[in-house]
Amino acid sequence: MSKKSEEERIAEFEVDSSGTLTMADYWEPKIRSEFYESVYESWAESPAHLADAMDECEPLAWAVHSIYTEVRDEIQAALDEIRETSGAFKKRTAALKARLKAMPEEPEDGVEDWLLSLTTNEFEDRIVPEVEEWFSSPPNWNWEDDHLPRDGTAQGAALEFFQNLGSDALDTLGVTIVEGEHPGSTYYAAELTCDVDAANKAAANAVIPVRFKNRKG
Repeated sequence: MSKKSEEERIAEFEVDSSGTLTMADYWEPKIRSEFYESVYESWAESPAHLADAMDECEPLAWAVHSIYTEVRDEIQAALDEIRETSGAFKKRTAALKARLKAMPEEPEDGVEDWLLSLTTNEFEDRIVPEVEEWFSSPPNWNWEDDHLPRDGTAQGAALEFFQNLGSDALDTLGVTIVEGEHPGSTYYAAELTCDVDAANKAAANAVIPVRFKNRKG
């Protein structure tokens, strides 16, 4: 094998000041549509498509539940406002009561039926913009961490790489796997416990196709 081919096979990792490893030159998704690509493709086609996407992506379901609660609160507020007018607008009151009755207080109990009852205009004017905004935003890692692909970040990709490398190679390189620093911690990473030069020398001597470099900045 040529020297160039060998170099192309070497995986390079950056090391920060605390030893945390990230895969070098790794493209990271930034917004939810990039993380949840499989459900993003067709959710906006209809309420039924959105309901199916919610079944596949729990964080999306949480977002739609929030919209459901907002709509229900708006209906309740409108009903309360009419009641303050001493019973005027009876038809409007009856219509609002009917809508409220059709929407159980707990989103899990009513969100799908509510979605499927929406007109095309209601869906496109109210639901689509809010869900699109959600997809266009970065994920909340505190809440969505368990639903995001581990290799969706450079740190996660490094962790996955070293988890698959084998304990002997990890010992040779001076790499440890950290899966939560304490109960409830969301910190999962591969860490280099020795000097970069020493790790690179050990990798070369053991013919392990890995190299390390200090992260700039």
